[in-house]
Amino acid sequence: MDAAAAQLEGQVRFRIIMQVIGEGRIYELLAEHTLLSEQFVSAATCPGSDKDNLVSLLNSLKSVWTHPQWEACLELLSCNKMFRRGVLKVVEFFEEELKNFREENTVLHQTGQISYATLISLLPLIIPPLLKLLRFVHALWTDEVAIRLREELKEAKGMAICEQDFSILGEKLKHDIDAEENELGKWLQQIRESGYMLLGLCACIDGAFSKLLDSSSINDAIMKNLRSMEFRHLTRLIDLVIIPFVKHCPRKLWEEWLLKLLLPLFSYCEDMLGYSWLDLLNSSRANVPCCLGYHCESEVMVKNMENYLLLDLTRKFSKLLGSLSSSELNDGLFHLDHNPMHDMTTASCELKFTLSSSIVGYILLNDCFTTLSMNLFGWWVDDEATIYSVPFCNALVLVAVATNNEKLRKFVKDDMLSALIQRLYDGLPCKVQQTVSLLSNQKIPHIEKANKDLLVLCQNIYTLCIRSQDLEGEDQGHGNRAYQFSDWFVKQKNDLWVKAHSPIPENFPVELWNWEFEEEFQRYLPIYIDMLHEVNAMDDCLEFCSSECSTLFEKLSPEFRIRHGINNYMDRNMLMISNILQRKKPAAYDEQRSDQMVKWLYKLIDLKPYIKISDSWGSVMDRLRKNFVINLNHFELDTEYAVDMFFNSILLFWEPQFHPLIREDHKEMLRRIARQLVLAENNKCYMPLDLDPEDFMDHLQPNVRSYIYRKKKEAGYFTAKEQVKMHEEFDKYLSLGKLDDAITELGLLQDDFVKKIFDDHIVKSHFAGLNLELIKVSLKERALIVKRQHEIDIYSECLRNTLTNEKMKDCLKELMKELEHEGFFNVINSSMIWEDNFLKLAERFEKLVFSGHIFPRPLVVQGIMDYWEISQRSGVAWKDSFEEFVVVAYRWRQDLEQLWMDTRYYEGIYYDLLRHPLEKGHLLPIILASVRNSLRYLH
Repeated sequence: MDAAAAQLEGQVRFRIIMQVIGEGRIYELLAEHTLLSEQFVSAATCPGSDKDNLVSLLNSLKSVWTHPQWEACLELLSCNKMFRRGVLKVVEFFEEELKNFREENTVLHQTGQISYATLISLLPLIIPPLLKLLRFVHALWTDEVAIRLREELKEAKGMAICEQDFSILGEKLKHDIDAEENELGKWLQQIRESGYMLLGLCACIDGAFSKLLDSSSINDAIMKNLRSMEFRHLTRLIDLVIIPFVKHCPRKLWEEWLLKLLLPLFSYCEDMLGYSWLDLLNSSRANVPCCLGYHCESEVMVKNMENYLLLDLTRKFSKLLGSLSSSELNDGLFHLDHNPMHDMTTASCELKFTLSSSIVGYILLNDCFTTLSMNLFGWWVDDEATIYSVPFCNALVLVAVATNNEKLRKFVKDDMLSALIQRLYDGLPCKVQQTVSLLSNQKIPHIEKANKDLLVLCQNIYTLCIRSQDLEGEDQGHGNRAYQFSDWFVKQKNDLWVKAHSPIPENFPVELWNWEFEEEFQRYLPIYIDMLHEVNAMDDCLEFCSSECSTLFEKLSPEFRIRHGINNYMDRNMLMISNILQRKKPAAYDEQRSDQMVKWLYKLIDLKPYIKISDSWGSVMDRLRKNFVINLNHFELDTEYAVDMFFNSILLFWEPQFHPLIREDHKEMLRRIARQLVLAENNKCYMPLDLDPEDFMDHLQPNVRSYIYRKKKEAGYFTAKEQVKMHEEFDKYLSLGKLDDAITELGLLQDDFVKKIFDDHIVKSHFAGLNLELIKVSLKERALIVKRQHEIDIYSECLRNTLTNEKMKDCLKELMKELEHEGFFNVINSSMIWEDNFLKLAERFEKLVFSGHIFPRPLVVQGIMDYWEISQRSGVAWKDSFEEFVVVAYRWRQDLEQLWMDTRYYEGIYYDLLRHPLEKGHLLPIILASVRNSLRYLH
């Protein structure tokens, strides 16, 4: 929907509302609302105010807010100055009163106008309207609402806030806007700020979470449109609402309150901080969507504004993390036995109790973070945010070590420790240090404290995770200097220095090279490869490919879940696994479809009474459905295709004449042809599961492509691709029949059969680089075709000669009578034992018609049937009958070139490598060994 259409829709909607409730009625309610607001504020600020009167006024005000159409008119009402003034006065009154009481320790104060008890009794009446108002204000930033907003609201949304934010930076914003819209913008900011403050102050009241505040209403008001909030909105929400809620929520209500609030908040912050910090670190610009809406004097102003908004959100989020890690909320966490060598199962009950009373342990073990990332801490480039967040990081390390939680331990070792060394290594040429320099206006005391705190955190990780692992099995009491922190830290810095100055890999675009990206990629690669391996092992993926993530989670092997700390289907890795599974689906479908098609064709070949080319298509379909027991749900339409293939590509070409004896001897050949046809067709569009750069973030994709190229080159993938392509060209050359005479002359039984053909023909010059084994397998396949052609030529010639030999025809006449008498031509007789009854008669026919030739029995039986058919046609010249029954039956020879290419399907090292690069490309076996080792490192 375009803006004009949305605006028109909004106008129509307002007209409908006005028609329903009446324009006069809404303005009556507005007048009543304004009067009640003024009366309440006036009465509440007068000395000796009457509690009952205040309650009565607020109840009347609340009844206006509960009018059925009041909430629907908030967009219209917010553009009315009297409405805005009345609402803001009431909310600010409660905000100021709660501030005063909090400052004076909730005892009766001297300057206030109402008692604490009266104030507490009034709060339940004002909070529901406030939540409705906040929900309305939040919704203004959602796409579906924003597109159809009144123009004054569109203009006002960003106005006053932008002025305020730029004033902090000492910048000026150019704008030309109506004073009324400017006042509306300020009101949006003020009502949200005061509303947040009021909710945060309510959290400080004893019993607020069980008696005053309702978790569902709060969650609906402030979390429903969370993902539409801009950075500045999110920052104030965290600072004024979430942090007070965290500090004061009773432990028994953590699940009801904190999980509901923190799960969506952390998820959104992970995304917002992740994208912006990635941009800031790599392009020196945060690219925060600050939605200014007006022209700035310079791009530098916008850049500074974006950096400020990102830092502000990072600081407030880090402040929240700091609040979560306070000692008051983490009883016992800092006194646990954190020796990684300690068997925590012996103290599982104590550990469970301790962590359940620690809010950090509680939120970490309840997977409130879908993806832990250094972006959450701003990579510690801002000292104020660092000071806030380090206590949480220390607590996270303690929980990781105490619980052996694989996800947390991996994050500590692979992400946190690496980032710490980069942050503490001043001389390192890396993005973190460059960004620290970019934010050069930080205060010296903050810098010193941040560096000290980070060094302590690094030493804690070394002591708990690294040193104990290195000294396993040794006497740790000796204090071996090789394992002291300072020596270890110097070594880590030296290693990073080497990585930072390592040469660019071959074939890597020089302009895209970044050693930090390569290190990040190498840390993530084992996890990704392990996910590929896990998905690749899911043979039944079509059964749950479109299922919910919860079903997919259950399909993961227990060992895989333990290795990666995947505790539930909400884990962020599940999204990647689901995406990989969707990529595997076409290949899995092709494989399962091919398997089903082959089984169907085998069934059609074997099904008794045997199916003949003269049978109707519909009857064959019915028999297949009746007799085939494999589930047809996934491949329903392919049953029809299988029947078509059976008739048109198998029987028509390879068994033009039917007899049970022919089918008995042909079965293996027909099965082979059926499999070749299906697999050759499938091979044309088969896309195997492989490493895909699109699975990685944009900045890592060059590293992925370089890695894939290197590994495929090492595995011989490109050689295989070249060989397979050349092999196809060789088969095209064979399809022309230019080597058929040589194949006939030499024969497969001769020694050096392949070498002689290769040396004596054009093959040597055109296909010199083709592997001799591939040449050999093609020549063997072609030899079968040549042999069949040769047999058919002799067969046709012998049968033609017989039809012109009157003496032989007389002999055959008696033989035909015997065969007919014995029931040889009754091919639908399913009780006949064919071999026992007719072998001698068939041998007599062979000696008469094919004397001097050695033919396979099916061709002899076919000769009997063809001769019988021709002899039964009285009044028709034998030449015409011969043409109809023999020549026409082998017209496929005219399309032999296409037939040869349609049935080409090979297996072996080159083809397997292309069809299954993960297993045959030596990528998984090598990498998975390192995966297992790295994932065991922290145990």
